[in-house]
Amino acid sequence: MSYRSSEVSPPVRSLPRNADVVVVGGGVVGLCSAYELAAHGRQVVVIDEGPIARGSAAGNAGLITPSHLIPMAAPGVMSGVVRGMIRRTGPVTVRPSIDPSYLRWMVRFARNCNSRAADAGTVVLRALGFRSADLVAEWIERDEIKCDYRKLGLLYVYGDEAAFAAGRHEAETMERYGVTIERYDTAQIRELEPALNEEVLGGFRCVDDAGLDPARFMSGIVSVLSARGVVFVPHTRLLDFRTSGGTVDRLVTSRGDLTADEVVIATGAWTPRVASLLGESVPIQAGKGYSMTVAAPRQGPRNNLLIGDRWVAVNPIGDKLRLSGWLELGRLDTRPSLRRLAQVEANARSRVRLDPELTVLERWAGLRPVTPDGLPMIGRSSGWRNVTYAVGHGKLGLSHGPLTGRLVAQIICDRPTDLDLEPFSPRRFG
Repeated sequence: MSYRSSEVSPPVRSLPRNADVVVVGGGVVGLCSAYELAAHGRQVVVIDEGPIARGSAAGNAGLITPSHLIPMAAPGVMSGVVRGMIRRTGPVTVRPSIDPSYLRWMVRFARNCNSRAADAGTVVLRALGFRSADLVAEWIERDEIKCDYRKLGLLYVYGDEAAFAAGRHEAETMERYGVTIERYDTAQIRELEPALNEEVLGGFRCVDDAGLDPARFMSGIVSVLSARGVVFVPHTRLLDFRTSGGTVDRLVTSRGDLTADEVVIATGAWTPRVASLLGESVPIQAGKGYSMTVAAPRQGPRNNLLIGDRWVAVNPIGDKLRLSGWLELGRLDTRPSLRRLAQVEANARSRVRLDPELTVLERWAGLRPVTPDGLPMIGRSSGWRNVTYAVGHGKLGLSHGPLTGRLVAQIICDRPTDLDLEPFSPRRFG
């Protein structure tokens, strides 16, 4: 049996000739940007090459994780990258390539895998993550978005002693930056989550994290915005920009030309191609991730889980269960690999009791846009006065999208921003 989450179907309109703000990209970051721009009184058009609200966040783990505040580029990560390049069997695999942009990205990433850069990145990701998590809860309550939102924390579990020791060290780092942690020994964690098997040694819970159905969350945002006059135009390929005097005047699309006062680029892993149309180079690599959604098993877990020694997330979503994991760096395609998905399921079963046979509802793969320093790019283009980037959120687009959208609206409306934007500046890469 195959299942795809229902595609959002806002009223399909022809492409307008003129727009106040055009958001290029109908994924979670683009939708959050449209949400905040509309709240600031701007008239918004959202275009996407595919369906609206079916970006990489739609099939991801569905976790809101302010606790994920350590950048991907951190001390010790490069050794895992090298192993992934050689073995190609672990939770991180790397596609070897001699492409110059790929090699430059790798060099930049390696240079950022140090304590000073990681500490600085952790400070700004903490602020971005916690404020964004508050916004998620606020939007869901105010707009009555039905998306199975549950603020139950995220339970990290371990069955390998060495990984458990590393996890305890990570938890201590999180605590230093204000994350609330609850620790559990073997007996305590199995009492908290009876679905864990006898291999689990213990773990900890990040109290402020939450889970939801990302596709339903995005669908809810689209419904709210449609009622507020935001225009959605799916299946519209951006072909080129027309510019003059340091500004973008028009977008050339497969549906015709569109004049815009402001342009927001929220195109995730595809941003390098879009930026090249503006003559700009954006250092983003795609990190391919996988998920499978199954009917809720009889013996399934009730908590949101991260299996820390297998790097698999397990999220109960209503009458479904989602298993997700893997990061294939440098793979710009969204075809699900049955072999990878079988490994995701096996990794989940290594720590969680599941029914012998699972009813698979959906098999999915999506692309995470990864920057060399693990921080998103939020800010004005270096070359064009009316272009704003909101890209490069890696695995945290769902977690960081709401505050990113607010920052984008504050930039475009020339208002004070909630955060210092310098660490996120697209210009930081030269």
